[in-house]
Amino acid sequence: MDEPTHPSALTRLTSTVLRFRCPTISGASAKLSYVKSFKTVGTHDSAKKTFKNADTNRNYLVKSLSSKSKEVPHKTIVSAAQRYIPNIHQILLTCRVQPENAQLDARLIFEWASGLEAKTRLFKSEALMYELVMAIATEGVATAGVGSDECTSGDFTAACREFKKAAGVMDFLANVQLPQWLSKSGVSDDSLPAEAKVGTCEAFKALYLGIAQQMAVATVLNKKDKTPNWSMLAKLGLGISEQFEEFVSIIRSKEPLVKTRIDPNFFTLMTFQIELQKSLSLYYHARHYWEVERDFGLAIAMLSRALDMLKTRDSPKSKGLPEITKGSPLVAVEKDLLIVKRHMNTILASWEKDNSKIYFEKVPLKLPVEKKLSQGTLLMKVDEYKLEDVDPLPLILPDDSRDRMKASEIESDAELAKKLQEQLNAE
Repeated sequence: MDEPTHPSALTRLTSTVLRFRCPTISGASAKLSYVKSFKTVGTHDSAKKTFKNADTNRNYLVKSLSSKSKEVPHKTIVSAAQRYIPNIHQILLTCRVQPENAQLDARLIFEWASGLEAKTRLFKSEALMYELVMAIATEGVATAGVGSDECTSGDFTAACREFKKAAGVMDFLANVQLPQWLSKSGVSDDSLPAEAKVGTCEAFKALYLGIAQQMAVATVLNKKDKTPNWSMLAKLGLGISEQFEEFVSIIRSKEPLVKTRIDPNFFTLMTFQIELQKSLSLYYHARHYWEVERDFGLAIAMLSRALDMLKTRDSPKSKGLPEITKGSPLVAVEKDLLIVKRHMNTILASWEKDNSKIYFEKVPLKLPVEKKLSQGTLLMKVDEYKLEDVDPLPLILPDDSRDRMKASEIESDAELAKKLQEQLNAE
C-alpha cells in the first residue's frame, strides 16, 4: 500500500529554533565620541574622516540595538555591525602601531550588556579590542536571527546559509580574535559578557552548525513531490542531535558560569531537540528499511523505538522528552508534536497490518547493533569569517604635546592608569 505522506508538522518540528537577543550598548557608553577622544592627534584628513564615520556608524548600531520596538529587522542590525566593525578595527590597529601617539582628549569607556544571558548586566572596559569583539559577536548573533526569520518564513535554504555564516563568526571569535586578546589581557572570567568568552563562542559554533543542518533537513522534507532519501536524513538527524550534545558539553565544561546565566528554558529546549532528533533519525531510518531495504520486521521495531523516545520522561535524568508545562517554550511545538506522533502511529499500524497479512517477518525485540547508526553525519561547514584589511591612520602629535595628558594619565589613580596602558599593549 502507499505510505502516508509526512505531514507539514514534521517539517516545522524538525526546524524548531530559539532566538537569542543581540548584545546592547549602555546609554552612557552610547554617547562616547572618537572625534572628541582623538581631537588633538586626529587632525589628518583621513583620520578625521574615519573617526567621524566611526561615530556615525556606532550611533547607528546603538540605535539598532536599543530600539524598544521589536520591528527592527535582524538584517538591519547585521548591516549596522558590518558598517561599524571596519572602523573600530582600523582604530585598534592605529593604536597598536602608534602607541606613543595614541593620546586621548577624553576616555573611551565601552559598556555592553550580553544578549545571551537572561538578566541584563553591564560590562565595562576601556580596551578597544573589547569593543571590536562585542561588535563582531553582535553581527554573529544577529546573523543567526536572520536565519531564524528565514526559517519562520519557510525559506529553509536561506536560513541554512545564515546559520553557517553565524557559525563562521563564532568560530572566528573562538579561534582567532579572543585567544590573541584574552591570553595577554588577564581579564577576569566574571568581567566579560558571555559573547566575549572562548568557550561560549566555541559552543555556539557547534549550535549554529546543528541548526544549519536542521534547515537542510527541513529543505528536503519540504519537497512534498519528491521521496526523501530516508537513509541520508537518518544520518543528518543523528548528526543534529550530536551537535546539540556537543554544545551542551562545551558550555558545561568550559563556561559553567555562563550556563547558569542563560535562560534555563533554553536548555529545556536543547534537551527536547536532542531527544527529538534522535527519535526522528530512527523514524527516517525505519522508512528506509521498509521502503528501500524491504526489511519489514526491522522497520517496525525501529519505528516502535522512535515512538517510545517521544514519550514524556518521568524525571529530569530519565530518557524521553521534557514535560510540556504551562509557560514552557515547548508549548509552541506541542500541537505539531501530537500530529507527528499520530502520523508515526498511523504508519506503524499500517506496517504491522501488512506484516501480519503479507510479509510475516519476525519483529526483533531489540534493535541489532549492526543495523543501528553508530554516529551521525555533519554536512555543514562554517562560512569563513575574516576582518576587512585596513591601514593604520596617521596620528599627529602637536608640538605642545608635553603639556597634554597621555591616554593613561587621564586616570587620576596611578594604578588604573597602569592597567589601561597594559590593556592597550595587550591589544
